[in-house]
Amino acid sequence: MAETAPYTHSNQPQTVAATRKKYREPDADANGMPIPQPNNIMYDKRVVRGNTYAAQILPATAQAEQLEMERKAQQQRSLKRPKLPPKPDTPDPTEGRKHIDVQTEQYLEELTDRPVEVDVDTQTDAFMEQLPAPIFIPMKTGVDVETQIYEGDLFDFDMEVEPILEVLVGKTLEQSMMEVMEEEELSNMRAHQEHFEQIRNAELAETQRLEEAEKRRAQEKERRVQQEKERVAREAQVTEKVAARTFTKGFLAELQGSVISNLQDAGFFYDPLEAEVTNDFMPWLMDSMSQQLDMVQVARSIADDLLSAAGERKVLMMAEAAKLQKAADEAAAKEAAAATAKAAEAAAAQEAFETAQAEAAAAAAAAAEAEAAPVE
Repeated sequence: MAETAPYTHSNQPQTVAATRKKYREPDADANGMPIPQPNNIMYDKRVVRGNTYAAQILPATAQAEQLEMERKAQQQRSLKRPKLPPKPDTPDPTEGRKHIDVQTEQYLEELTDRPVEVDVDTQTDAFMEQLPAPIFIPMKTGVDVETQIYEGDLFDFDMEVEPILEVLVGKTLEQSMMEVMEEEELSNMRAHQEHFEQIRNAELAETQRLEEAEKRRAQEKERRVQQEKERVAREAQVTEKVAARTFTKGFLAELQGSVISNLQDAGFFYDPLEAEVTNDFMPWLMDSMSQQLDMVQVARSIADDLLSAAGERKVLMMAEAAKLQKAADEAAAKEAAAATAKAAEAAAAQEAFETAQAEAAAAAAAAAEAEAAPVE
């Protein structure tokens, strides 16, 4: 393998020694430099503000600051980059000699600062109009031969036209007969169809008549059945009403008297005159008597005072008291007469009320006898 290889190594290949640490300290980088603390991006000059699609036109001071920052960043990167050991250099030439660059490639190539340039030009012909395609004419094949044909040698019109005329006339007559027969057949079919339609219409009318008769028969049957049902229902209703009426009469025969007696005991049926005398006249009479008595008492007190105060006019006062007593007696007599008249009026009203009550009882008895009469 070593004999066939186009090159050899002066030293055996080996890996490059790692100078970086696998991790870095939290407060220092690989070279031990402090890590810059994060700043507010709102004040960072590297953050672009505004429209990012428009061209960024920086002032001269900003360009200078940007260049300075790039230079500092390049210096920091160069400081962070590990320093490789120096490459082995060629030893210095001996006296009278100098080092020159020599190509070591397999094929030599002339090195120039500028490639060789050559001017070349060419000229194309002008476009010519295309000629139209020639008409294709096939080549003649065979041998030219000619012959002479006289009149009547190939075709005789009178003889040749006869079979054609026979065929045409025969076909025309046959077609005419076919059309006539077809028309006759169509007329026969039309007459047969009309006859069939007449028979069908007659049968249809008969069928409709029978259907209507059957329908009327069914409707009449349903009406009769409905009438019978209604009659039975009415009879049942009348029977129920009669039974209910009989039961009601038997149930209410004694109920009316007991209800009336209970209402009378409860005070619902009362004498209006008696109630008026008790509730209106007697309180008014008692109030009037009390007022009159109060007046009499006042008069008597006044009389007593006068008698005690005027002893010397005893005679006159006694006469006046007699007069007053007489007037009071007359008033009392008048009041008693009025009370007697009112009592007589109350007695007359009581007799009228009793008469009306007797008439109402007689009317109620007559109505009850009319209801108890049998229904025909």
